[in-house]
Amino acid sequence: MKILKFVVLFMLNLLNNLKEFNKTLISHTYTYFRGVIERNNTNMDQEDDHQRQHQERGQDYEPLQNLALEEIGGQEEYVAMDVVEDSDNDSDGADGADEGDDDDESSDDYDVLEDLVPQDSWSSDEIDCDDDSNFDHESVSLQRLHRMLYRYRERVKHTYSFQPLRLIRCQYKANHDAGEFPIARSGHRIIASESHLYSLGGYNPNRTPNVTRFDACMLFQELWAFNFATGRWKLLLNADNSEMPRELASNALVIYNNVLISHGGTGYPFGETCSNDCYVYTTGENPKVMLLKVTGDLPTAQYGPGIVIHNDYLYTIGGTTGFDYSCDVFRLNLQTKVWENVYICRPEMRDDPEGRYRHEVVYDGHHIYVLGGGTSHTVYDLQRIPAFNLETNRWDYFDTLPDRTAASNQDLGYPKARKCLSCVQHTASNGDIEAFITGGLQGDFNTYFDDIWKLNLRTKQWYKIHTATLPRPLYFHSAAHAGNGCMYIFGGIEYNEAQRDMRRRNHLFKMWMTIPKLSDICWDAITYYNHNLHKFDRSTLLNAGIPQRYVNRLPVLPERIRKHASDEPSSSSFLNGLTKRMRAHLE
Repeated sequence: MKILKFVVLFMLNLLNNLKEFNKTLISHTYTYFRGVIERNNTNMDQEDDHQRQHQERGQDYEPLQNLALEEIGGQEEYVAMDVVEDSDNDSDGADGADEGDDDDESSDDYDVLEDLVPQDSWSSDEIDCDDDSNFDHESVSLQRLHRMLYRYRERVKHTYSFQPLRLIRCQYKANHDAGEFPIARSGHRIIASESHLYSLGGYNPNRTPNVTRFDACMLFQELWAFNFATGRWKLLLNADNSEMPRELASNALVIYNNVLISHGGTGYPFGETCSNDCYVYTTGENPKVMLLKVTGDLPTAQYGPGIVIHNDYLYTIGGTTGFDYSCDVFRLNLQTKVWENVYICRPEMRDDPEGRYRHEVVYDGHHIYVLGGGTSHTVYDLQRIPAFNLETNRWDYFDTLPDRTAASNQDLGYPKARKCLSCVQHTASNGDIEAFITGGLQGDFNTYFDDIWKLNLRTKQWYKIHTATLPRPLYFHSAAHAGNGCMYIFGGIEYNEAQRDMRRRNHLFKMWMTIPKLSDICWDAITYYNHNLHKFDRSTLLNAGIPQRYVNRLPVLPERIRKHASDEPSSSSFLNGLTKRMRAHLE
């Protein structure tokens, strides 16, 4: 404990000498570290006795005494699930400017010490001193120190609170080392299953290309998977282990019979190489990608289309070649693999919607609704919505109703016209289908959006979500629905109005669009407090009372021999390991 106290005093002295460091952070850090020392003095002996008892049992896996309390020391007062009706928007500290670059993976002014970050992600490269050396202040990055303190705050958990219609940032970065999660990107697509979020492709001009590859470019030939229960990313496929397509910007992505299907997209430079191919991705233990061999009347190779699955048909609507824009409708029979030309728009001859790209499509089983979109200079409004009739194979139009809370002539109650937005749909408890749109930009490239809207497809009524907004305007991002009423938003280009700056991001947000089943709320609370569920065998989790359908959402436990329960990190081993890593730097 003397070493730990020395470490605390040393770090406080370091913070006082860093002129750029915020004084509030210094005070907060001192208070927190002092509390850690006091708690550690009283709990160290109890933890050691607890570990010795498990070692004497000699069991293969650590028993799961209380999943909801395991990582917070068994303090029952932390397990509270309050439905927040009306309070300030909580984005997990998602406010403020960011001085990093597009590939920022470790530093972000959104991040505050109170955010939720697991402590097991510490690495030795975050501390560069020990108790016997002279410390060179300039050799230590302020970002590294900030990240270190930020992660250490995980010792104290916020109380879990179920909050519908609130945007919450998923703090996943500290669960990983560098390179273990997707870097900032735009133009990608995400889709979700019950257990995972999948991110395909994307673009970042600041990415360092792989010069060893002939086709190296600034596009990401990658398929990532994010496990909701563990909060961890995993790279499934890339150009080195599979025949990934090169046209992976502004493609379209759907999930069908537990496989992913992508269609269209562009390579770089945009528009020079476009695709009308369909690729199928499997995501099991041995993920694979294969080109779907098709015949028939293929659609034009283009990017930025919208696709849906209806009765074993893949419908694609609209897109651009980089020069021409369309709103044509094609469909692929997923059983016979035959393309069919369904409708060619002629807006100059009849009342057909004009060509567009980067729109979003939703459907209710009868119509495919086209929301927003535009061309290089124009955008289309969201008041009168074109919808393709799946029974008559013709276009219908629906006039929507404004948000009833609009109270001024300037606020008409409709979302403004936009493109490069994101959209998901879900079915409400009464059977109504609701579409949620977020972000986007106008055609003048001077107006960007951070708002969130809901459209009821039955009543055609718009509702503005007043309890949640994006931290900053965002476009070229992507959103997905996990099937349980939770929407996820990932990546995109963020606009900082104060600095007149635009940067790509790899932030992940979630928002419950509705109140789901109580079992889903309970599972959300369990995974909130426990990021190590994947370390337990299935029988242990089932015996703890977790239903099979939730246990199946966890990654398969690798075969390994664990002789002692002490293999799992504890608070005492964590603090002891911290001092050892600090001393190891100069040794």
